[in-house]
Amino acid sequence: MADRFPLIANSSTNQIQELASGDRLDLTGTDVVNLKAAGVVTATTFVGAVTGNVTGNATGLSGTPDITVRNVTGVAATFTGVLTYEDVTNVDSVGLVTARSGLRVLGAGVTVAGIATFHNGADFNDILIENVNIVANKLSAVPNINLDNGMAHYYTTNETTTANPNVFSTVGINTELATGETIAVSVLSKPNGAGYFPRFSIDHKLTGITTYWNGGSAPSSAESSGVDLNSYQIIKTGDGTFDVLANTSNFA
Repeated sequence: MADRFPLIANSSTNQIQELASGDRLDLTGTDVVNLKAAGVVTATTFVGAVTGNVTGNATGLSGTPDITVRNVTGVAATFTGVLTYEDVTNVDSVGLVTARSGLRVLGAGVTVAGIATFHNGADFNDILIENVNIVANKLSAVPNINLDNGMAHYYTTNETTTANPNVFSTVGINTELATGETIAVSVLSKPNGAGYFPRFSIDHKLTGITTYWNGGSAPSSAESSGVDLNSYQIIKTGDGTFDVLANTSNFA
């Protein structure tokens, strides 16, 4: 005998209707107030409100309800309002992160792999540390100074002749600096009675550079010992043109 199940009373006929398994159940009338099932009710669509303990896959949710859940897992999410969460362990963004009301880091510090730009100044309340690129050679043997390795470079081998430091970067100093911007470069060397640096180039070019030396003239001789600090304040004045304020001081 085929499985059969009862249906609620039909108010127009005052009778109980029964359907065999597999038959179609049509509830399009307005007299059906409640449908109660002890088992599973499966439908392709619902029109109206569905209440109670509803389980299954959620697709195409819309409207403006308040939804409270324990965990949300998804491929992507778009929030148009305020997203508040106090216990975030990690934030990993492949795009731009914008903090409109400031950024506060309470521990562990901040590590920046690229360039950090401060539009309204920077306030450092503790020690400010800068790396020095130590080169186990003399500058006259390796005169190209890549600023990707830092702004201070210390050549620890005694010099044997004069040299012309050339500062550059992978993308180019002229590209990295806008007109009106400046950088400071320090080159430390051991003169040893022979090494001094009367010229200076940028991006492998001597043209377009106006050098102003402290004291009025470039070095013409070398100190016999100690360490020379050669400092260069580079100011971009136009496309491919720079003013350089240069100074050499000996520490023995």
